[in-house]
Amino acid sequence: MKTMKNMKKIISILLAMALTTAIAVPTFAADKTLDQNQTSNSATAYFQAGQVVDNKGTEDPSDDVVQGTYAVTIPTYIDVAEKDGTPTEYSITAKDVLIPYNTNLTVAVDYDVLELSGNTLAYKMKADPQSTNGALADIATGATVLTAAAGDPTAVTTSQIGAVLTAEPLYSGNWTDTVTFTVSVA
Repeated sequence: MKTMKNMKKIISILLAMALTTAIAVPTFAADKTLDQNQTSNSATAYFQAGQVVDNKGTEDPSDDVVQGTYAVTIPTYIDVAEKDGTPTEYSITAKDVLIPYNTNLTVAVDYDVLELSGNTLAYKMKADPQSTNGALADIATGATVLTAAAGDPTAVTTSQIGAVLTAEPLYSGNWTDTVTFTVSVA
């Protein structure tokens, strides 16, 4: 009975200590005090934008690299239209773009040919970068299909893409290719 009472006291003390620790406010630096002998002082204003990487492993922040953050959405699947057909339009969207000053985020697209059992079928990608005029134009592989400039992380930038055959298929079946989207900041 006495052991049970002592156990309850110990548990109560441990819970009280855990609660006290949980509500404690951490202090990182002492505040500065101004008085009649020191009427002026300075403080450091701090805001971290993007992800900072200390690429040299030193305390000196001047050699750090701000990599930035962003979210780019690309289509999962692109349906290729028949030869001379109207391509279905798919959106590429960049948002939450927080990148270093005086840089651009670009999205490039690479594609090759459709394949079926060792046979190839040519097609072309079309794009309307930044959705400027609503008309998709032919683009070469490696072309930039979206550009977002630094400076407005709340902006949403959208481009439209599509694909169309440039030849008739010789065989029936499911022709496929991998379209690769590459994001870069420079």
